[in-house]
Amino acid sequence: MATSVLLACGLNEQKLPGFVHISEESNVDGSFLISCILGQRLRISNAGTLLVCLQHHYQHYFNAGMRLGYNTNIFQGKTLGVIDVLSDMAGEGLASKWLRNSEGQTLTEQLVEDIRAQVESNYASRNSYTVLIDNLSILFNLGASKLQVQQFCQDLAALAKERENLTVITKLSNSDIYQLTDNNVAKLGQVRIQVLRLKSGVFREVDGKLLIERVLEEGNYACEETRKEVLYKVNDRNVKVFAPGEIGVKV
Repeated sequence: MATSVLLACGLNEQKLPGFVHISEESNVDGSFLISCILGQRLRISNAGTLLVCLQHHYQHYFNAGMRLGYNTNIFQGKTLGVIDVLSDMAGEGLASKWLRNSEGQTLTEQLVEDIRAQVESNYASRNSYTVLIDNLSILFNLGASKLQVQQFCQDLAALAKERENLTVITKLSNSDIYQLTDNNVAKLGQVRIQVLRLKSGVFREVDGKLLIERVLEEGNYACEETRKEVLYKVNDRNVKVFAPGEIGVKV
């Protein structure tokens, strides 16, 4: 299933780093990582998870989970909480709180407040807690500025530092377009996973490349000693990873 990709990324342990950032290059889809991580966290006994849906609605993750061998509905309202921004906007239209300033709050401030409220309500009763945010770039589409998105991530990083065994995982698509924001967010964390295109273009056996980097000290990424590259292929019911030498493609 998804075990091999999580093992390659170092995200298969019960205790995860406090802040993990996924950088998704243009024309590749790294959303499979969110589904893989979600399934792994749900399978851990008494581990809480909060899924913040910006790019895809909750039903998408339910469908993806069923293909990967887990049922999110079993956990929802128990160990799984959901902030489904996308579905709320679709259902409420312009009346949605995400499309209007509530009590003078910006979109990102409202989102941080809701995340904090969920953590406050559920963290104490769990052995660990993970906040998954599926695509920060959607915040730009909803009118948030680069500064607001950066502050949003800084607030989340601070939240992770306040509590032991709390992990925040963010993903930003089009990271090559939002390069400055992407790099600044990545420096807040301990692990960065880049989802990259192959230099050779489209290849039937491989969808793309993952570059996994770990921080040696806060804000500074090491080079050779903490970098790892793997190739990946997403199938209907699993995700496979390969070492670059296993398949003759230019990475």
